Amino acid sequence: MANKASAEEVKEALLAYLNKDSVDYYMKQVNEYNEIVGSVGLQGDFTKFGKTEYDVEKISNLWKEKKGDFVGTNCRLNTFFLLKNNIKVPSIKSDGELLFLDNDSIDKGKLFDKKDKEAFNVLFSRVKTEATEDVKVHAKNMEKYFSKIKFDENARMLSVVLHDNLDGDYLFVGHVGVMVPYKGGYLFVEKLTFEEPYQAIKFATKEECYKYLQGKYADYTGEGLAKPFVMDNGKMVEVE
Repeated sequence: MANKASAEEVKEALLAYLNKDSVDYYMKQVNEYNEIVGSVGLQGDFTKFGKTEYDVEKISNLWKEKKGDFVGTNCRLNTFFLLKNNIKVPSIKSDGELLFLDNDSIDKGKLFDKKDKEAFNVLFSRVKTEATEDVKVHAKNMEKYFSKIKFDENARMLSVVLHDNLDGDYLFVGHVGVMVPYKGGYLFVEKLTFEEPYQAIKFATKEECYKYLQGKYADYTGEGLAKPFVMDNGKMVEVE
């Protein structure tokens, strides 16, 4: 998304299914990021997808020169930018223990109003689970929590759910993005990390996208922890 042609293509694809104000706000973030760190050699045109590596140190320095202590945005924030007007999040108690950087970004960047910030923290709340390595047990717990949220059937939230046991056993969305139908296949958009860039990837099938996410985050586990798993909206998907 680092040149005008690809950015416009992505915007058009998103506008087919998402609220215009949401897409405009998201693209504003994309363009600002690209203007600040574009000199590190971001990919502009769509090409055959391979492994991506970025000079995070150089990106961080460029960002800090312009933005100071505002760390920017990550995958969860950008997903919420896009989906907040297409999904319904209930007003329930949330656990934002693992969202301290996200909330700091929201406050310093004035990204959301109070209502949206509360909805964001509910959507990406930490979820209590059991001390087991059985992914199916964790998936049931996450599905139960996500059943409270009304997701969009076209603009779908794809999440990589991680198991954490530093102070009890919990699940949280470690990575997330948005997938929309596009030209007989699918387009998936994500912001890799606070420092790393936006990506838009075209897939022929949903399953290819699931497999990409499962493979990319397969190593985010440890002793006594379940393996990461992928959810499409509120349901776990089996990845072969």
